[in-house]
Amino acid sequence: MKKLIYYWGAYGFIELLTYILLFQWVGFWPLILIQIASTAFGVFIVKRLWRGITQNMRKGKVMTPYLLDTICLFLAGLLLVIPGVLTSIGGLLLFLPFVRSWIKPRINRWIERRMSQGHFTYFDMR
Repeated sequence: MKKLIYYWGAYGFIELLTYILLFQWVGFWPLILIQIASTAFGVFIVKRLWRGITQNMRKGKVMTPYLLDTICLFLAGLLLVIPGVLTSIGGLLLFLPFVRSWIKPRINRWIERRMSQGHFTYFDMR
């Protein structure tokens, strides 16, 4: 838990330095507009993905082939919603197919590891 607090503090410090540098480079209003646009785009992506997931579940469609892409895009939307330049850059990077193809095997291994340790509960919605 202590490490998490240190990581969070370091992230906040780096984010603050990034904001200061960008403020000096582009100015206050462009930086605020970029942040508002990033957050609005993230909310749009998350809402659209959530709507698509719920519609597929209601219709009984199988989402398995696209599940890891959906998880990556949902994570990208969440990163865009979180205020910050670094999270916005991370969210935008997740929209690139080669970044998703690099991260999908890692997500898959993480899920498999968690399932083998018994940290996931599976239930069938039928």
